[in-house]
Amino acid sequence: MKSLLVSSVEEYSGKSALIIALGQILREKGFKVGYFKPFCVGTTRISTELVDEDAHNTASVLNTGDDMEDVCPVKLDRPYVDFVCSADPVALKKRVMDSYKRVSEGKDVVLVEGSVEYKVGRALGLSDLDVSSALDLKSLMVVKYTNDFVIDRILTARELFGERLKFVLFNQLAGYKKAYVKDITERFLKRNDMEMLGTLPYDPLLAGLFVSELGEALNGEWLVKPGEDVIIEEFLIGAMSPPVALKYFRRVRQAALITGGDQADLQNLALETGNIKCLLLTGHLEPPATMLGKAEEKGIPVILVADDTLTTMEKVDEVFGKARIKGDAKIRRIKELVEQLVDLKPLEVLKRK
Repeated sequence: MKSLLVSSVEEYSGKSALIIALGQILREKGFKVGYFKPFCVGTTRISTELVDEDAHNTASVLNTGDDMEDVCPVKLDRPYVDFVCSADPVALKKRVMDSYKRVSEGKDVVLVEGSVEYKVGRALGLSDLDVSSALDLKSLMVVKYTNDFVIDRILTARELFGERLKFVLFNQLAGYKKAYVKDITERFLKRNDMEMLGTLPYDPLLAGLFVSELGEALNGEWLVKPGEDVIIEEFLIGAMSPPVALKYFRRVRQAALITGGDQADLQNLALETGNIKCLLLTGHLEPPATMLGKAEEKGIPVILVADDTLTTMEKVDEVFGKARIKGDAKIRRIKELVEQLVDLKPLEVLKRK
């Protein structure tokens, strides 16, 4: 049995998405795939159960059949400083080792997801550095090319991981960065004994939010509920005259309009274009009943929020691009991208002995 740790130099780099794609691809090749996330930080309560939402989603998509208490053995259930001060690192390490043993039983490959980024959990002995050492795992670093200094962060990680950091994959690249990474960074990695597996582009579908996620993130009130949980890929702020707005409405696809609840002219115009898939009405101002009737007829959801337009857009920016990979469309898309753009041959280390 072989395992691979998927780590990152910063949060929201796309570890879960890559694991979902790799897990599906390996399973199609005949591997029995396991999934493991030793230190879970993004916890929430569902009923009375404490779960890590990302880990729960990934395990569900991959359908590994393992107990979630083993998939995610250590969960952050209180502020981190309190957790560090009260925890027993020796006991936590034993819990991780025991759970990993159960998860890996009968599996050909276990894909291990790192924490928020590779240094998080160091005070507990549960950082990606500690896990890779304890379980003797080869590591793949998923990197967003946020700026040129990311090269330094990769090199620092290499010095800390040592030879266990073998692979690098760049994610969410756009524009000139694609060529830049290909022409310069690949040579840099080779000089430091790392292999670049490929680059994945920024993809609006993968970055998009389901309407249901949007309503939840904004704590909104449904004036018209969605008949279908569509994905929103773009957002427009309705602070313009209808003639100007129409030009923008025609250019977008799978978009949501954020505008005041009293802007009936923009709301009605948005409903007519067909490209606006959701209305976010701000200021807790309810629109005319005729507009709601038209939205209901066209199947376009309408969400009422208490915040003003600027605050609503700031909240949208906070969650946009951080959405989980769920739903058939997103799962298919990330798998297609990995199959097309990632060189999986170096991962032959995962083959059965």
